Amino acid sequence: MIMLPRGGAATAVAIAGAGLLGWLAGRLRPAPGDDAPEREMLAAVAEQSADAIIACTLDGTLTVWNKGAERLYGWAADEVLGRPFGDLLPADRGDALEHALAVLAGGGQIVLDETRRVHRDGTPFLVSVTVSPIRDRHGRVVAAAATERDVTERKRREAEERRAAERSIRAARLESLGHLAGGVAHDFNNLLAIILNYADFLADEVTGDAAADLSRIRDAAGRARSLTGQLLLFAKQEPTQVDVVDLNEVVTGSGELLARTIGAGIRLVCRPRQAAVPVRANRGRLDQILLNLVINARDAMPGGGVVMVETDCCDIRDEPAVPLPPGRYARLIVSDTGTGMTAEVRDRLFEPFFTTKPADRGTGLGLSTVYGVVGDAGGHISVESVLGTGTTFRILLPYAAGAPESCRPDPEPCARPGGAGQRVLVIEDEDYVRDLVVRILRENGYDTVAAGEDAVTGTDLTGVALLITDVVLPGRSGPAVADRLVQRHPGLRVLFMSGYSEAELRSRYDIPATTRMVQKPFTAVELLAAVGEALTGARPPVTTDPRTAG
Repeated sequence: MIMLPRGGAATAVAIAGAGLLGWLAGRLRPAPGDDAPEREMLAAVAEQSADAIIACTLDGTLTVWNKGAERLYGWAADEVLGRPFGDLLPADRGDALEHALAVLAGGGQIVLDETRRVHRDGTPFLVSVTVSPIRDRHGRVVAAAATERDVTERKRREAEERRAAERSIRAARLESLGHLAGGVAHDFNNLLAIILNYADFLADEVTGDAAADLSRIRDAAGRARSLTGQLLLFAKQEPTQVDVVDLNEVVTGSGELLARTIGAGIRLVCRPRQAAVPVRANRGRLDQILLNLVINARDAMPGGGVVMVETDCCDIRDEPAVPLPPGRYARLIVSDTGTGMTAEVRDRLFEPFFTTKPADRGTGLGLSTVYGVVGDAGGHISVESVLGTGTTFRILLPYAAGAPESCRPDPEPCARPGGAGQRVLVIEDEDYVRDLVVRILRENGYDTVAAGEDAVTGTDLTGVALLITDVVLPGRSGPAVADRLVQRHPGLRVLFMSGYSEAELRSRYDIPATTRMVQKPFTAVELLAAVGEALTGARPPVTTDPRTAG
């Protein structure tokens, strides 16, 4: 905006026709010997500038409007000259204009990196503005010169880059928390294996109140095992069997249970896609995702409301907001009309043990479990929330039309198979876990010997039929130890133990799919079943990573 002494419409038109810089050079600061062609060239440059150059009188009446202003605002010069500049501004910018006029009249300068404007057709846009006072030969402020540059696209890109950086920071933080959670869960699984199995040992020896107390200890350990499993899910380290599952069946099949879960004051609306929405995932994990999201929605609506569950499909084409490879994706949407959440809460929503609920109403693992399950399935979860309006979760999972189904999970062992005197070598760095394994095997018909890390060279392998070793050992890995021992004793069978992800360990240590693994914390029944399968050469169950299958 350039503010000029008011001289009527004729003067304004004359100024616009002669060119702004030429007028300023000749009218405000005339000098003997001025070169008219040079002034005309400068005026032409101002007139054809891509930036808007605007002029108005001290009371805000427009007097100059160059081609850049016409392109930016959509108004021709002859349509706006003589009109108040405030007529072209957003309705709430009147006070700001009055303040700017006062500052400029006092000789001040105004620089705005971003301010709002509105196009002739009503479309809003953003401009950067620089306004400076113009003085006559006597030093009096008689005008103010300004340029306006459209920064809408630049601001949009900066906002996208800022959001992408924030997402990257959140993802890195969650990844770090995932590593921490996985390590804690692994160590805790060793302790749980001890608690669960020694409780079982005592169960046959105590009666009365002691037996009831022992049962409570066993139940608490079982719940701790479940929580540890949730931590491993968050850390993407929980092995699961996967199938091709129709998301529509998950939604419709869970509808009755979900309706009972949320109570009478909340209405559940399910809108599955008409056609199938196949994904490669574990059905139980999908049920868990849906249940956790619906319960979270219920808790956000203490006064009642609506939970909407929808399924559909979409195509991703290199979208910065969605860090997934381009392709076809199934989409699960869960939205509510609840209280919503602040940006601070939204940024920490998937952190384990973070919760805004009272201590007796949640562990803070529900949404972190959802995050882990979705990530493990090769998908992405996003959340939008407005305080007082509600929250929407959107989950994208790779579309799996025509993909082959993986093997079904093996049935849980129901009997306790025993040995027939086979000799078993056990290598485990945790003393209590090693003693536990040895006791279970000896009490069930196996000739068991325990060894330390020197087992590679210092152990007599005569008659040893099976090696049981932890995968992660101090100094060297269990697979490396197993390879050396198999070289010394060909035909030796191997069973690995670990609390980490089976798929991750097989990939990291190149463990063959034919080699059996047992996950900690295990019960005596589970360990004995794995030992029996390892000795007989039974094929272990297949755990498929959905990000690489098919």
